[in-house]
Amino acid sequence: MIRTLKAFALHTPSLSVGLVFMSLSLLFGSWIARLPEVQSRLGLSEGTLGLALLGMSIGALISTPLSGWLMNRMSTGKATILSTLLLAIAFVFTPYASNFWMLFGLLILLGLANGFMNVSMNTAAASLEKNYRISIMSTCHGMFSLGGMIGAGSSGLVASLDIPFSIHISVVAGLVVLLSLAIRPMLLQVPDVGRQGGPALVLPSRGLARLVLIGFCVMLGEGAVADWSAVFLKNYRDSGPLLAGMGFAAFSLAMAMGRFLGDGFALQLGSGRVVRYGSLIGAAGMLLAVVVPFSAAAILGFFLVGAGFATIVPILFSQASKEAGATPGTAIASVATGGIIGFLVGPPLIGFIGEVAGLSAGFTFLALLALTASLLARSGQWHS
Repeated sequence: MIRTLKAFALHTPSLSVGLVFMSLSLLFGSWIARLPEVQSRLGLSEGTLGLALLGMSIGALISTPLSGWLMNRMSTGKATILSTLLLAIAFVFTPYASNFWMLFGLLILLGLANGFMNVSMNTAAASLEKNYRISIMSTCHGMFSLGGMIGAGSSGLVASLDIPFSIHISVVAGLVVLLSLAIRPMLLQVPDVGRQGGPALVLPSRGLARLVLIGFCVMLGEGAVADWSAVFLKNYRDSGPLLAGMGFAAFSLAMAMGRFLGDGFALQLGSGRVVRYGSLIGAAGMLLAVVVPFSAAAILGFFLVGAGFATIVPILFSQASKEAGATPGTAIASVATGGIIGFLVGPPLIGFIGEVAGLSAGFTFLALLALTASLLARSGQWHS
């Protein structure tokens, strides 16, 4: 059993899949940190940039369910390698967008590759868990969080040196390609869960539908906190720019820490309890941010949300791969699709509630969704 990070690092198939997770977020972290340059160069308003970014979500919504079908027809290792290479190549072209529509189209392509990679790498992690009887999904998602922090953090330094964005992202993409080729032999050793045929989409069983709904509730909350925590701190707690940004920073830090510790918690407490109690902790964090009228309380609340939610999505992917009635790739694609929809719906929905009744009401609604996820987690059985 892999119980520690040291054991994870020494288990080469697991480490190779973890590095794929890190590669994805390294690319996104490097790109997002320099997104203001793209906005300025193209003269886009916040609203227009938001519409352009919607292209990435559209691409992911198209490719994620189709990736389940594709995973059933090729080896897991090859799919993971191919999707990583496609995403790295897609990123190289993004700095060359010369207008809104070109950026929108490139981001659709980026979303298509991202959806494929998301399903393939989670299927690879689930395959290792099943065949080696180990628990690594949460740690792999911790590697994702780590890659994002490295990408975003290093981008600030690179930008300060006046290195052009096109060169920067090309170097990062090149490193990801080299890493993918270096770990290719280990990835090809990942046990195959594909080539089983089957449709791209299936009517989910009761158990799978429950996982999809939990993922929708949790990812809706994650997306809303990412977009609205700083606004809440600034407008409702009179926080300055530094404190306003601390809300999401605390959320992200707790998310990363929780994911690296999550596999151990799941082994000791059981997956169902971790999801149930994690949802309750997330709900408590939302309510703390709303009820106690101080910036520090809100920041602590967002930290609790990150800690509570950290391991839920990794556990859902792991559980989905074990559900009867669907292949692992199709089941993971179903949960991922529900999560993407929640992540997309969350920010505008909370914005609408905030417009009508205030952001405090919006975060209270998120707390109710987290409680719903906890009840759903309690209502069914969980695979060991």
